[in-house]
Amino acid sequence: MRLRPALLVAFLALSAALFAVPDRIKIRLAPMPGIGHLVPELARGLGYFEAEGIELELVNVMNYRDEDFFSTELLNDGTMDAEICWYQRVVFGIGNGQPAQAVFLIEDSPHLTISVANRLRDQIKTAADFKGRTIADSAGFSTRRYLTDFIIERAGLTRSSYTPAAAELSAKLPLLTKALEANQVDLVACMEPMTTNLLATKLITPLYDLSTADGTRRALGEVWPARCLYLAPSYIKAHPDRVQRLVNVFTRTMRFINTHTADEIVAKIGPGYFAPDMNNDLWADYKKSKTDEIAKVLPGLTNGEYSIPPSAAKFACDVLFHTDFDDSPEGKYRRTAAQSGKVQAEMTYDNRFVEQAMKEIK
Repeated sequence: MRLRPALLVAFLALSAALFAVPDRIKIRLAPMPGIGHLVPELARGLGYFEAEGIELELVNVMNYRDEDFFSTELLNDGTMDAEICWYQRVVFGIGNGQPAQAVFLIEDSPHLTISVANRLRDQIKTAADFKGRTIADSAGFSTRRYLTDFIIERAGLTRSSYTPAAAELSAKLPLLTKALEANQVDLVACMEPMTTNLLATKLITPLYDLSTADGTRRALGEVWPARCLYLAPSYIKAHPDRVQRLVNVFTRTMRFINTHTADEIVAKIGPGYFAPDMNNDLWADYKKSKTDEIAKVLPGLTNGEYSIPPSAAKFACDVLFHTDFDDSPEGKYRRTAAQSGKVQAEMTYDNRFVEQAMKEIK
C-alpha cells in the first residue's frame, strides 16, 4: 500500500523525531588528578557521552597555569568549559572575580580521618582532649587544617590550643611514620591513601571518621560539599542545553557507581583511567591497587541525590572563611576571597540541571 504524500511527510517527520541523534557538541573538561577521573572515564566506558552527543576533550589545568588554584580563570577565559575539583574552588573563585557554579555534587564528605597515636588513645577520647597536643594536619589553607580547627572549636577549644606539625609530614608517609614512632606527633588528620597506609603501621587509631556522609554529619553537624562538577556562570547562561546534557551523563554514571562494586566499575571504566605505560608484568597488581582505591572512596560519594544542599553550601562558606590563611600564594588567594565580601552561598551552585535530570532520567 502506498502512502499519500502528506501522510508520508508526517511519517518521516515522526520517525526523525523518534530516532533523532543529539547534535554533536564538544566539551572541554578538566578533572582533578586521580579519583577525579573516575566519573568521566566510567561514563566513556559506559557510552553515556556518546548517547548525549558529547565529544569529550580532557584538559590539564597545569598546562595553562603554574598554580592549579587559579583554575576558574580558565573557565572564564574559555580555555576549558567545565572542571571536576573541590567545591572550595568555586567559593574562592567567586571571591577573586573568577566565578564558577557547581552543578553536580560527586562527594558529600571530605574523606578525612582524624586519628590519635596509639600511645595516647587512652588519654585522647574527643577533640576536647586536643589541648597541648601536636597535630599533623598540613598547611593553613588545607581541608584537613580548617576542618580540624572547626572540630576543635566545636569542642570548646581555640585554634591556638594545639601545635600544628611541620606541613611536609602530612604528605610523606615515611616522615610521618618516623615522627609518630619518635612521639613527635600526637594526632594525624589525613585522607586516602595516607589513612590506609598509616593504619597499616598500627601506630594510630581513628577518632573522627569523615569518610562518609553520616560520619561527616556526626563530626561537623552537616555534610561537606567536596568534589563537584562546576562551570562558569557565563557558560551556563549561554549553553544551558550543553550543561543539561553533561549533567545527564554524570547522573547516569553516578547511579551506576552507587549500584555496583569496585570490581564491576573497573570492568566498565575507560582505558584513560589507567596509566598507559604500565608494564604488562605489573598490570595485575596495578589494576588491584586502582580497584582498591575506588573501593575506598565509594562510601564517601553522594548516593541518590546529587544536588548541592543549600545548608551545606552555607556551612562550607562559613567554615572556609573562618580560617587563618597562611602567607603562601594559595593562602593569600583564599584570604582575598574571604575578605572580598563578594561571596554568598547561593551564588556557588545551580541545582536546576541535576533536578531536571533526576526527574526525567528513570
